[in-house]
Amino acid sequence: MIVAAGESLIDLVPGAPPGSPREGEPGPEPSSGPEPPGGPGALPALVPRRGGGPYNTAVALGRLGADAAFCSRVSTDTFGEALLAGLREAGVATGLVQRGPEPTTLAVASVGADGSAGYSFYAEGTADRLFELPGELPEAVRAVAFGTCSLVLEPGASAYDALLRREAGRGVLTLLDPNVRPGLVADADGHRERFVERLPYVSLLKLSEEDARWLGGSPEEWLAKGPSAVVLTRGAGGLTVFTGGLTVSVPAVPVAVADTIGAGDTVNAALLHGLGSRPVAALDAAAWADLLSFAARAAAVTCSRPGAEPPYAAELVTADAVLPLHGVPALVCAPGGPPLAGRQGALDLIGRATAGGAGLVVVPVDRLGEDFFSLRTGVAAGIAGTFTDQGVRLAIVGDVSSRLAASTSLRDFVEAADHEGRIVCAGSFPTLAARLTRLP
Repeated sequence: MIVAAGESLIDLVPGAPPGSPREGEPGPEPSSGPEPPGGPGALPALVPRRGGGPYNTAVALGRLGADAAFCSRVSTDTFGEALLAGLREAGVATGLVQRGPEPTTLAVASVGADGSAGYSFYAEGTADRLFELPGELPEAVRAVAFGTCSLVLEPGASAYDALLRREAGRGVLTLLDPNVRPGLVADADGHRERFVERLPYVSLLKLSEEDARWLGGSPEEWLAKGPSAVVLTRGAGGLTVFTGGLTVSVPAVPVAVADTIGAGDTVNAALLHGLGSRPVAALDAAAWADLLSFAARAAAVTCSRPGAEPPYAAELVTADAVLPLHGVPALVCAPGGPPLAGRQGALDLIGRATAGGAGLVVVPVDRLGEDFFSLRTGVAAGIAGTFTDQGVRLAIVGDVSSRLAASTSLRDFVEAADHEGRIVCAGSFPTLAARLTRLP
């Protein structure tokens, strides 16, 4: 089990298009924060999104298929309930979450032209900063990740420090992501000293170039104080790892950036999930290149959509594989593979799914050959029934409208099958996951 320890909060993101929040997210509570500067209407609409660095890391771990848990204090208010719901939707255990009546922290995000995000916080007297040191963590815990606001806001920061030292002392892998928010730091020099004091208890230090400049020092200096490796994220420049004996860099994955919210948190999750049970010090150059490339692909997906929306494991496949998707074993067909056509293609998919123990087949629309959508041999000729008869559900991810435009009868059939749950059509993996929660 991997534990993400630290704050959860609500990001108020400006300028998000209508309908972009995930289903089930609450609207802003009028009493939860101050009026925007300049009065109502001075800023674009602020859309609430679940967030917080450790929270995003936990959600990303769950979506990647890790056995994950979240350790924090969460409000009992409406936002707190939504935060817990987001964890459960991602398959993250919440047994280590403390609850309290204090309000949820709010972070107002401003997104620059390059997609980078800045924040102002409303955190006085909020639930997450009142975190207390929990009892012993489960024996199954193999790694704990720490970071962001929870390292600053007292009295919770001292409790997280105690948890870091305790878990490191019993041999648990620890990841530290400083993720500095200067607006929260009242004593910059003191915060830098505290960062250095934590390093002897850290297995893996991950930080951005911006964090590194603010904190001062170098990877070599930090390594000398305790961590086995330092991973530096460089935005469009990619990722670099420094260990005692090697330096490995990988490029960023090119993507149209919506914003960078949650990208670094996704990197944390990808590193910990990709490590598996291997000690950090055991990785050679080739293993680090693979791990960093996996993290770069995961971060690129997060950057491609607004808010902290980390990828599902299914979005990162490079070859067809059976993976968990929202708790459902699914045969996920990788993009770019050979086309799947007609009834025989359906039978092949069903056979591979059944052999792998999957009850769901997920196919990117670009893998479906024209014959798949044929009235004579394709979906309308009985493919949907073939899946249903074998106890396997078919999900198509992507825009199917162009495939159905030429045939009203075929479009009507697919829409009816989608409504009945025989064929699930979704424009994206997050949408598909939301659909799966509502299907019988």
